[in-house]
Amino acid sequence: MDQAAVDQWLDDFLERLQTLFGPRLAFVAHHGSWARGEARPDSDIDAFVIVDRIDDRDLADYRELLASMPYTAEHQVSTFFGSASELRQWPRHEQSQCWFGRRVLHGQLDGLVDPPTPRDYLEDVRLKAAANLHIARHYLLHPHDLAAVIRRPPYPFKECCYALQSWMLLTEGKYCATKADLLAALPDPQDRELVQVVMNWHSLQTDREARPQYYLELLERWCRAMLQRVSLQKPPNQDR
Repeated sequence: MDQAAVDQWLDDFLERLQTLFGPRLAFVAHHGSWARGEARPDSDIDAFVIVDRIDDRDLADYRELLASMPYTAEHQVSTFFGSASELRQWPRHEQSQCWFGRRVLHGQLDGLVDPPTPRDYLEDVRLKAAANLHIARHYLLHPHDLAAVIRRPPYPFKECCYALQSWMLLTEGKYCATKADLLAALPDPQDRELVQVVMNWHSLQTDREARPQYYLELLERWCRAMLQRVSLQKPPNQDR
């Protein structure tokens, strides 16, 4: 799959959404690696779809729509399907990808939900660092086949990259859309190494399997250090 195929898929997807939901369709956006321009050929197509409300019939209809689209059977499609009221109840620290690094296809978020604030960015960093510290220590301290663990998709490391995006928004007021942008903006060597691991995850497979403990220790050290930085960060005075 290439960018032209993704763009065609999105055009078709939006047309079918508009036919299915009509004026009930509030917001559609394309996000993820294809939207950021750093996808691999096997990367998912990611999208947000927000409608006015959702009931059982809507879920069934949306499932049928997805099943009729190309690539769905190959698990190359991942969408967030929610209502406007549900989005307003969603934790704002998890909503950065709704606002940044996405391409709006239909509607707008203004008026539907408030954007994340500096307090939300700080909370996002704290929660991601804490969750992945637990994961890293669990594998390091309890018996596991570490080579098998580190062979899995790099979700904990990617989560930490997302945390660094929030950290840059908090500390510099700057959104770094791609990992290359993030790498160029980060002065801390440990931050940079973590981003480089994610950028080169596939080419590092042999080294990861030979030295799995090294990579898990990197993850643990980064999360531990980031929680220390969070503890020293002055809480933002303003929500906006």
